[in-house]
Amino acid sequence: MQKLQLTIPAQDRTGAAIRIKPRDVREWLENLPYLDLQRAAGIASQQLRIMNRQPMTVTARIEILGDFLNAWQRLGVSRPTRANGNDNTGALLKRLCQDICFGYKIVVNDLVNRKAGFIEIRQLPLALLGAIYTLGLQLTHYYSHYQRAPRALWSECLALFRFAVEHDHADYHRELPGVGNLQLDECFRMTALLRQSDPYRLPTGMVAALNHYFRHHLALSSIDVDQDGANGLSGYPLLETWRPSDSLQDAALVLRVDELVQQLAGDIDKLEQLGQTQAVGLPSNIPASTLLHTFRQLHALWEAKPDRKNDREDAHTRIELVNGLDSVYCMINKGRCFDPSLFVNPGAQDIIDIGKRAAPETGANPLMPAFNCASLNRGNGGVAISYCGDQKPYPKIGQLVALRRPTNADIRRGGWVLAACRWLVEADSGNGFEMGLQYLSRDPQPVVIRLPDETGLGGGDYQPAITAIQKRGTERILTVIVRSDQLRENRGFTLHDRRGPHAARCAEQLETEPGYQRFVYTLSD
Repeated sequence: MQKLQLTIPAQDRTGAAIRIKPRDVREWLENLPYLDLQRAAGIASQQLRIMNRQPMTVTARIEILGDFLNAWQRLGVSRPTRANGNDNTGALLKRLCQDICFGYKIVVNDLVNRKAGFIEIRQLPLALLGAIYTLGLQLTHYYSHYQRAPRALWSECLALFRFAVEHDHADYHRELPGVGNLQLDECFRMTALLRQSDPYRLPTGMVAALNHYFRHHLALSSIDVDQDGANGLSGYPLLETWRPSDSLQDAALVLRVDELVQQLAGDIDKLEQLGQTQAVGLPSNIPASTLLHTFRQLHALWEAKPDRKNDREDAHTRIELVNGLDSVYCMINKGRCFDPSLFVNPGAQDIIDIGKRAAPETGANPLMPAFNCASLNRGNGGVAISYCGDQKPYPKIGQLVALRRPTNADIRRGGWVLAACRWLVEADSGNGFEMGLQYLSRDPQPVVIRLPDETGLGGGDYQPAITAIQKRGTERILTVIVRSDQLRENRGFTLHDRRGPHAARCAEQLETEPGYQRFVYTLSD
């Protein structure tokens, strides 16, 4: 049997052996202070860390790990949906999950890398299932919190599944305490699907939504073994994080998503027509517009992988950044925010603040102070930046941002470039992030739009917006960026700029993000 290299805590074999009875552990877990979730999670994690260092029989360890997994599920279900800022329960539950995973990997290591009896070796498939399941939980946590996942998590998950495939354990299924009946192949496939969804580019909350969606349509994907080294099957070869793409193994594991892509296309149509997440089998508390954007993004990703035309160049320059449409508007409007009070009195619609006065310093923006960032690398279409500090709230996936180099800023216009956040990874410490930005416009202009009222006439609310002249091939197009869910194709609106009001109409929707919409518009006058 081949060897496996797994990260496990060192075993304490110097002291006297302690006989740990699973029945006593189960009783102890039942008596945890579950009304105090933070304390209960901390006590459980601390005790399991001690047990993981103690030698014990495979059968006893497997039984004890099942009881701890049941307690972990119980604590997770009891946790409030919205925790206060001082609540450390989430971090403690993450640590407890990690400790449970260590326990299962200890069992796998003992059975694979050491001599084991016939009775003990029968526990190997269950240990593989538990390890792959808890590794997947940890990866999902990192993805959903935009934190960089330790590369050992995916590497070990892939190695364990490859081992299971080679030893005919991939179809093994068993009930895990507190979780339910799980199949080893399905557990790994869920993690592989999430990883292949480019999770750091997903809008907030969409990792959980896709997790639900993939589970509902798990039969539409598969993992096959390609004996030709991923050259004979269409799909995504599953590789270790640091393995070069051109160094495939002789027998590659390939994730097949052809049928799932077809399902996505059909569900995109349903969301466009009905605008309800229940139409695609997901809970109603998931925002339909955000889910639609996520489905479109995932469908485009899986239909055709985009190739960067030019390599990125390393860059280390200071960058000022503000996030959110209102803050972006304020900055490109020379430091003056949109003021709805200007439009209260009759005739006030003719007095539009479009930045004719001098710009104050960046810090004068009452909405959002600028993040002082550093660029990591840049290309023709965007830039990657990093921020280290405790300024909150952080930008989000799909949010509009404006950035500039402070030393090269144009005093008259501010030098702000319009961009969109396409991926985000938060630091494990919570004090910083790395973010990928796609440029939208180098010459954005602040405007004010007036939406139609309920009758379809031009008597609705005034809102800040941003326009830009952009190129599509050889064609020059007029684009407008507005708040989400305010305009739609073929809808008219009034656009106010320095030259006065203009009748305009949305001709084409270019993109919908959680924080903004971008349209091609035409002027009627």
